[in-house]
Amino acid sequence: MSNNDQEADNLESVFKQKRIIRSNVRQTLKSMDPSLRSQEDDIIQSIVLEAPWFKSSKRLCAYISCSALREVDTSKLLSQILSPAPDGNKLQTAKILYVPRVEDKNSNMRMFNISRIDDLVANSMNILEPASVDADGNAREDVMHANDPVDLFILPGLAFDRSGRRLGRGGGYYDTFLKNYKELAKEKNWRLPLFVALSYSVQIMDEEVIPVTPNDVLVDALVSPTGVIPITSAALGRMKP
Repeated sequence: MSNNDQEADNLESVFKQKRIIRSNVRQTLKSMDPSLRSQEDDIIQSIVLEAPWFKSSKRLCAYISCSALREVDTSKLLSQILSPAPDGNKLQTAKILYVPRVEDKNSNMRMFNISRIDDLVANSMNILEPASVDADGNAREDVMHANDPVDLFILPGLAFDRSGRRLGRGGGYYDTFLKNYKELAKEKNWRLPLFVALSYSVQIMDEEVIPVTPNDVLVDALVSPTGVIPITSAALGRMKP
């Protein structure tokens, strides 16, 4: 058997394992008590909002949660990020937020700047996304064309393990985007942002349970209802209490 055949077999094995885990986790999330989910949503968002590494982030990318996909809720996070600083509080600097917009079915996704929740519109899947232009017809800033680096990515996922492996929904949108952003950061000589995923307790698995391919991008840390789980040296260094 040639090396190419061996690699193809290995990839197929990984994809098969991923499909099995996806199916199991989807079923677990489906059977999760709604009141428990709501409780975990609140706890996870509170942990993030109180964290020094979140408070110090000036520019960040975050996902718009979709209840139909049973993603950890981000509505309170987004509301806090987009809310104006209290009158007279000059110490609180407004954060710059970028959110995802799916461009096609070929794993292409962009992150556009928004300044208010009303900037979002429902797409064909009924998922809220930013329009590519604002209310005045001006093009929104694309994070890949921004002059300054992002400090933090808040990421969704279907399952995660304690070694930082993230299992998405199979479209490859986030892995492709994160890989491109890492290349941009290297080209610009920027410090990489922290990649932080939000996870219900039932979505976290033991170390190295989730199989990976060379295209999979690992996360630096997880936030679950039990607290922050820093994984990489970057997270351990930047997430000190």
